[in-house]
Amino acid sequence: MADSSIKAGIQFESYKLDRIDFSVTPQLAVLASTNQHDCGVDFSFAFRDVFKYKKQESVLYVTGLQVTLKVYDNETKNELAKGVFSITGLFSSAKTLEQETEKKLVKCQAPAILFPYIRASITHILTDAGFSTITMPLVNVNAMANNCEINIIQQP
Repeated sequence: MADSSIKAGIQFESYKLDRIDFSVTPQLAVLASTNQHDCGVDFSFAFRDVFKYKKQESVLYVTGLQVTLKVYDNETKNELAKGVFSITGLFSSAKTLEQETEKKLVKCQAPAILFPYIRASITHILTDAGFSTITMPLVNVNAMANNCEINIIQQP
């Protein structure tokens, strides 16, 4: 049996990609290009408020992360593709957490747990769209989330 003193305060239950809005510019220069290594990519991140639900003996948290991207030609700066991708995750706790612990876990750790899933999905979609491998950089999601105003909203 696992030592309960090392068990995390929240458990990751599941995730869903809830938005994939991606488009490639339908122009000859984009479609005829065989060297996407000349592409640049800009990423931006947004964090969702956390919804907190009390269910019998446990507490459930629903939170998410959104990534917006723009793929552009490094030389001309023309937009080649753009997209908005969102992920929602479900986390649970067997007990009510101290407010400060809850804040750190669901506002910072939860988005960090979700990030690899959305990162992999974006990489696959870009590859499937015909772009050479464009991998999102690793980012410090904890630091970004910590610097954002993310509210924990109690739900009925």
